[in-house]
Amino acid sequence: MRGLLERNTMRYYLAVDTFLSAAGAAPMAQLEQRLQNWFTAVEQYPRQLHEMERGEYLEMKRARCLRQQTVR
Repeated sequence: MRGLLERNTMRYYLAVDTFLSAAGAAPMAQLEQRLQNWFTAVEQYPRQLHEMERGEYLEMKRARCLRQQTVR
C-alpha cells in the first residue's frame, strides 16, 4: 500500500511540475510540451513509473484531449 501511495504521489508531483514548466510556452504548444515533458520525467524512474512506451502514451493522451475538446 505504501508503494502505491508513493508512486501516485510522485506521478502527481511530476504532473504539476511539467504543467507549470510549460506555462511559458505558446498556448497551442503547451499541451504537446506537457505530454512530452511528463513522459520524459516519468522515464527517469522507469522501475517505479514506466507503464507504456512513449508513442503509445502520446497517442492515448492526444486522443483523450481531442475527445474532451469535442464534448465541450
